[in-house]
Amino acid sequence: MADPYAVPTRIAVTGAGGNLGRKLIAHLVAEASWCEEIVALDRDDAALEALNGLADDRAIPIRRVAADLTDARGDWRGALASVDAVVHFAAQNPYPGASWDDACLSFDMTANLLSAAAETGVRRVVFASSNHVMGRYKDPPLADEIGPGRLTTALTPGPGTRWTVRGEPIDGVAYAASKLMGERACLAAAAASGGALTAVAIRIGWCQPGENLARTLNTTGVPGAEDGPPEPPSRELTWFRAMWLSNRDFAHLLTRALVADPAGWPAPGIVVNGMSANTGMAWDIAETSRLLGYKAQDDVERALREGG
Repeated sequence: MADPYAVPTRIAVTGAGGNLGRKLIAHLVAEASWCEEIVALDRDDAALEALNGLADDRAIPIRRVAADLTDARGDWRGALASVDAVVHFAAQNPYPGASWDDACLSFDMTANLLSAAAETGVRRVVFASSNHVMGRYKDPPLADEIGPGRLTTALTPGPGTRWTVRGEPIDGVAYAASKLMGERACLAAAAASGGALTAVAIRIGWCQPGENLARTLNTTGVPGAEDGPPEPPSRELTWFRAMWLSNRDFAHLLTRALVADPAGWPAPGIVVNGMSANTGMAWDIAETSRLLGYKAQDDVERALREGG
């Protein structure tokens, strides 16, 4: 019989100074009683220094490591020797308009991280994949194949969301391809380890910087749009709103990805969707709940009715 899963207590976070990295670290510091140490990796020294404001009375150590993950043999690899789990947010360009050069470097970062994780004995990797892996399902003909709850991770990927911003067409296929290949690399690394390393790749919806209010979701598909009059219903707006992942649900989802026992998983590595419980959305989170124990609390439609 396999040993019971031991909850990781020493967590590394790559891209620690970015939107999602900061939110996760703030949550771990404030709420995760099981967390004993955080190793924050980022290539931006200023972003690492900005983490100083996240300290709390429990005084969880936050060790800051300047890390260029594109350097396969960089000194950053040694930082992983002291951790049980890694949450990987870092990307060369974290936005869906990333170029192919950016996408290649982002995948290199993921491959280098997985190599270091296997070498140093990390027990779990949580990979921030993206809804853009299934972006082609926004439009026909793939949109015609799905309905509420039917956009599962078992479907054939459709990488690259297409949309228009101020008349300019955008295709997120390069960004999406790097995320899809990152997922596959995580699954392969977990399988090759025989389960010594387990992996969770999360196709994260849309978790905007800051307050992440439902009313600021918009058809640009990128953060930063200011509040304004409600946009008329459109395929784009419906699609982007349905991907909302509230701050509260984000923190809970990432926590569950770290602590969930893999005993009931179909393989040492899994891929799940990461959205809030948004009314009528095509995204399936039932499997996320079953495999991770994720219990989403927020709903974009309810938040919009309540002015949030």
